[in-house]
Amino acid sequence: MGEALVFCGNAAPRASKEANALRLKLSGRDANIALKVEDIARRMIANIPDVLTDLLEVATYVYCADQLIARGGDAMQALGTDWRRKLRFIVPVREPDRWRLPAVAESLIRLLSFMSDDEYDFRFERAQSPAPGNSYFDFADEPETVFGADEVVLFSGGLDSLAGATARLVDTKARLLLVSHQSSPKMAERQKYLAAELFRRFPGRVFHVSVRITKQNIKAVETTQRSRSFLFAALATVVGNLARQLDLRFYENGVTSFNLPIATQVVGARATKSTHPRVMRDLETFMSALLEDVIEVRNPYIWKTKCEVASALAEAGHIDLLRHTVSCSHVHGMTKLKTHCGRCSQCLDRRFAVLAAGLGEEDPEEMSVHAIGTKTLTSLRV
Repeated sequence: MGEALVFCGNAAPRASKEANALRLKLSGRDANIALKVEDIARRMIANIPDVLTDLLEVATYVYCADQLIARGGDAMQALGTDWRRKLRFIVPVREPDRWRLPAVAESLIRLLSFMSDDEYDFRFERAQSPAPGNSYFDFADEPETVFGADEVVLFSGGLDSLAGATARLVDTKARLLLVSHQSSPKMAERQKYLAAELFRRFPGRVFHVSVRITKQNIKAVETTQRSRSFLFAALATVVGNLARQLDLRFYENGVTSFNLPIATQVVGARATKSTHPRVMRDLETFMSALLEDVIEVRNPYIWKTKCEVASALAEAGHIDLLRHTVSCSHVHGMTKLKTHCGRCSQCLDRRFAVLAAGLGEEDPEEMSVHAIGTKTLTSLRV
């Protein structure tokens, strides 16, 4: 098991053996991470609580370290002997006493360990001259506009999150706060387009907040990003609290959420656990303990298949938006015409689901580099 020490912010090594540790900084001249929450109303963060700023920073440090510390490289060929890592974080925070509480620290470790298959340890120190909380926010053009949300929806730009948000808008009068993490500029464009379409079709009931995290002069060496849903949930919790809404909604079909192994070697966190029922429960426990309030995290699509999710979008009357969603895990290779590779498990799952729902024309096969048509599906059924 590989071990790595991560110094965050202004935390400094205390011994020579710590000199080669990974250093991550969000502010200052030597900052190597940039975090920006876009389109937030200025009045929403007039008095942002320190604990919310701490949460933003901790989640960002965990997410970035996850990408900067390899899982053994070629050792993955040896049955993943170095898949698991031991990650030790030294993190300056504004409210160290709160973060050191057993209910908070232990639930954080339990959440991240199950989500990523790694071992975690945190040492929380008092931050010296921390960056102001509003430094992470880009304000909206209309600074006095404050959106009163009824629900916070994690909006990835994929089929499931779009179907969930759209069905909710059609079936209820709820006002939705959509929170997106920009995993890449290409996905950011898709997310913003879909959110703008929902805003146009449901005026006054949709508000979109997009969060951007960029690394400076450091390069990712690990692409699995198993801690991403922690970052996603943390961002949604912060924005939701600013909008006075504590309930979070992930929309993900149950086949994916239950982490079912697609091959004998794909077990544990080798397959993503981003919306696994235990992750949802552990997120609730951690966020509630940290914020000393009742936070609800739900996945309304836990008992739906991907086919049923696609059908839900059609039944809501907005199936034309299907072709603008992206489910592929290789988004860096997507183009405006070819948005899906057609070979990853997400692409295969989506394609079979869309065809099984009779919606193949709404998701043209030419949008995939390696397409699966109706003839292929028929032959596999036989």
